[in-house]
Amino acid sequence: MGWDRALFRWINGLAGHVPFLDHLFVGIASDYFMIIAMCLVLVVMWFGTREQSQRRDNQLAVIAAMSSLGLATGMVALINLIFVKNQVLAGTALSNLFNRLRPFEAEPSVQLLFYRPTDPSFPSNMAAVVFGLAIAVWLKNRKAGGWLLGMACLAGFARIYVGIHYPVDILGGVIIGLLGVALAFALIKLLWPVKRLLFWILEKLYLGG
Repeated sequence: MGWDRALFRWINGLAGHVPFLDHLFVGIASDYFMIIAMCLVLVVMWFGTREQSQRRDNQLAVIAAMSSLGLATGMVALINLIFVKNQVLAGTALSNLFNRLRPFEAEPSVQLLFYRPTDPSFPSNMAAVVFGLAIAVWLKNRKAGGWLLGMACLAGFARIYVGIHYPVDILGGVIIGLLGVALAFALIKLLWPVKRLLFWILEKLYLGG
């Protein structure tokens, strides 16, 4: 995919010129910074709304977001187990995609500002987590979800900027995040009685609406 590599080279080519931006994007690309920041937004959503119906929607969005986070991470781990560790369909286009080299392994001129991850480049687990979380919230709260989607896009851009992902890796993570959201809401609907019981328990503990 020529456009994928060309876009990567353009974004990564911005690195190494402005030290402030380099430090900023290294921080944003961290494995923990953006996830923690987004989880803090979820905490505010859970406790910070006075209107009861909106509070219940927000709390449902938070449950879906955290569920999608776990599901997306699990799907990426399953992909790595099947296609990377067990070499299922080895030599096929699908296996080659899931065993894709990181940019700093494949591109001689990469400006690498980050540590060297050892897992394959596709799909981006970070993108799967942050976009799944953001989309789950956006489906219930457009304003908070919009902010979270902006944060997710910034995290994806940062991972390209520092030289550890191609744009298609981020796109693959987005797709897995969407699947995680769909599964999360399907499970919530399936487990409706459990969800009602959960909210009742949280209310009794003064943690719900």
